[in-house]
Amino acid sequence: MMKWLSALFFSIIVHALIFLSYVFFTTESVENTTRKITNVNFLDEEQQAKEEVRKSSKLQEKSLRKEDSKELNTNKPNEIENFEEYLKEEEMEKRVSDNADVIEQISYKVIKDIEALWIRPNSAKADMFTDFNLSINRLGIIENIEMKKTSGDKAFDRAALNAIRKYKQIKYVRNLDDQTFQAYFSNFTVRFKPE
Repeated sequence: MMKWLSALFFSIIVHALIFLSYVFFTTESVENTTRKITNVNFLDEEQQAKEEVRKSSKLQEKSLRKEDSKELNTNKPNEIENFEEYLKEEEMEKRVSDNADVIEQISYKVIKDIEALWIRPNSAKADMFTDFNLSINRLGIIENIEMKKTSGDKAFDRAALNAIRKYKQIKYVRNLDDQTFQAYFSNFTVRFKPE
């Protein structure tokens, strides 16, 4: 009789662990739409401002929902005030998630290519970085390089700038569709922080 009870108890524990691990590993994580992927910031200032407005409006909606739930429950469905804007936002989020893998791969290749051309100055330290804003044309040719943030070391900044100038062209963007190129690569920020 004791063997049966211990087997039953063991079976219940095993099934509970299986259930908990299933619940733990199948929960979806919320992905932040403002992404820094392999040291490249893809949202320009205008898109960041739109994102901040969208976040603040979502916070306002949540607070309004909480207030509404405190009042009498009228069983009315939530109405969307500007349905067209809502659809555009949903489409943008879907496009961002669909393109994330391709964009991440291209960004990683660009960073590694620039690092390969970089000549490390003697004054470089492990935690140094500098930010550059790159403007490129549809063929991937770098047309303008602007330093956004300096590392504080002129030799490091100069070496990073020289590596980007040697790079000249980002060949990986030629096969992207125009919309993805304009959104992510026509003007973007590179954080040069070599390993």
